[in-house]
Amino acid sequence: MNYQFSGSQNNNQYSRDTGYNLYLNGGVNLGSWRLRSSASYQKDGTWERSSSYAQRDLPGTIGTLTVGESVTPGDMFQSVPFRGVQLATDVDMLPDSMQGYAPIIHGIAQTQARVEIRQHGYSIYSTFVPPGPFEIRDLNTASGSGDLEVVIIEADGTERRFIQPYATLGNLLRAGTWRYSVTAGQYHQQNADFEQPTFTQASVAYGFANDYTLSLAGLLSASYRAYQVGVGKGLGSFGAVSLDVTQATTEMRHRTISGQSYGVRYGKAFATGTNIRFAGYRYSTPGYRDFSETVGQDQFLYGEQDDFRNVSRRSRLEANISQTFASSTSLYLNLNQQDYWNSSRQQRQLQFGVSTQVSRANVSLYASKSLSETYNDGLQVGLTASFPLGNQNASVSMDRNADGSNDQRLGLSGSTGRYSDLNYNLDMRRNERSANTTSGSVGYRAPWANVNAGLSSSSEYKTANVGISGSVMAHAGGIQLGQSMGETMALIEVKDTPNVGTNNAPGTFTNSKGYSLVPYVQPYRKNRISLDTTNLDANIDIESGVTTVVPRRGAVVMARFKASRTEKVLASVKLANGEFVPFGAAVVDNEGERINAIGQRGQVLLSVGDETLYHLSWGTAVNQQCAFEVDLASAYDDEGFKVIETVCRLKGS
Repeated sequence: MNYQFSGSQNNNQYSRDTGYNLYLNGGVNLGSWRLRSSASYQKDGTWERSSSYAQRDLPGTIGTLTVGESVTPGDMFQSVPFRGVQLATDVDMLPDSMQGYAPIIHGIAQTQARVEIRQHGYSIYSTFVPPGPFEIRDLNTASGSGDLEVVIIEADGTERRFIQPYATLGNLLRAGTWRYSVTAGQYHQQNADFEQPTFTQASVAYGFANDYTLSLAGLLSASYRAYQVGVGKGLGSFGAVSLDVTQATTEMRHRTISGQSYGVRYGKAFATGTNIRFAGYRYSTPGYRDFSETVGQDQFLYGEQDDFRNVSRRSRLEANISQTFASSTSLYLNLNQQDYWNSSRQQRQLQFGVSTQVSRANVSLYASKSLSETYNDGLQVGLTASFPLGNQNASVSMDRNADGSNDQRLGLSGSTGRYSDLNYNLDMRRNERSANTTSGSVGYRAPWANVNAGLSSSSEYKTANVGISGSVMAHAGGIQLGQSMGETMALIEVKDTPNVGTNNAPGTFTNSKGYSLVPYVQPYRKNRISLDTTNLDANIDIESGVTTVVPRRGAVVMARFKASRTEKVLASVKLANGEFVPFGAAVVDNEGERINAIGQRGQVLLSVGDETLYHLSWGTAVNQQCAFEVDLASAYDDEGFKVIETVCRLKGS
């Protein structure tokens, strides 16, 4: 079970408001089946379940079978939530070059704010960010394609929202390979106040010679039909492009409407450092509706209002471009725009940023502008300079806000600890039109969880927030606490050996029973798991500190390491005549394995366990073979070692 809890309290001159949310993502593995459920707990005391399903791999099909509540793939049609059965390709089984990406969310917070991201009506992510520009790179729960609603809730309670559409440019398939999905079930959105129809959706894509990929898809329900055909082409040094055409028909009580949607997408990484991660344009005729638009406006289809006076999307433009200059300067530009038929409604989001290094200082310029039906935000512009200050980082910024006011901010941040597991941030903000604000936050990455807390104060309000995230796992060896695990993970077992670190998860150590967790293991890939024995007791020997695991998706794969407890003994070995054993003599255990060699003055370092008899050999003659025994009772301690003197007796003597 992964969990994430955050809570806040806001006090102002008018009221006191408390808010909190809890996200749970848990499951059970039973043989080849994995059961998963994701839910959130809201302030009003209600549970909201976003998905709950059973899933298993289907070897030989490059796919998985899913039964329950999930979402359809978004590689062709817009993804929609469903309750039913799905058989689909798992892209992680494909080569890396054929997989999509999770979007990076950029934004600007004026105070210590909470950022919430929603998709398909569900809250899928929430976190607190310090004042200034932010980006969210760990959004791995967004599925398919569609609109992400980003909500920025400032410390004083004000909210700003923008829509970030995103999609993945379908990777070209190699000649002779294919990708597929089949879904049958009911459109499923919790607490919906409209009829949710049953539907069937299928898609297939096949790779032909000369870098062509052809795709076909269909979606059928009682009152809606849509068919799509698409083609993709690798253009060599010019990147890749895909084109698609969709025909959709929607049936109403007294008439039927139909329309088409045309889309083009392009992707390219140039040698100059320019990376067009995704760029696309889609145009739809007045009669075109996608499935989610039709379902969401079901009250107009079957209610008393027969004129179908709903609004449909007309065009949609998306572009995500980044550029690097030399090694210290980078630039990004994100543009998203949508407009609609029979409406002046428009959504537009433009974000721009450039950062560079001047001497020891990092300088960033950022700008953001959004325009929508309900929010008409002006241009936000900011300039930030940050520079090292000892073990800390200081920053100075100037911002011009959407309301025309100006901000000046001074910040100090840093981290400490061997693994930088303790981090902190202090910030002072001055604004022309509102009260000055002081805020601070601290976070600690413990082996068992991540914890954080923050305060923000002005003459008009005071807010406080706390958060904790981590995981709980039950297995045959007991209960294990750890960092958030992701979907696939490894369970380290060094039997009954505590305080063994893992290089894959710095700062985590095995518990008293010898278990620890490695999160975010890649499914269907070789994962090298290695131990960090820096803090290990000198008397513990690990046979091999490296292993490789190849898990399936959702697996909890065991990575076992053999450990033994021995005494480190420095023995001075002499012959019966009082002379030291010759330098370089081989030390052999009772099983005939060579374990060391005699050093100067007859000294040798041994790891002594149950076996205390050793053999020496420095030639083939009988008088060049002897044996000695280690008597720990006669040893004395010296700087962590046992030191003894012993006699090696010739064989037969």
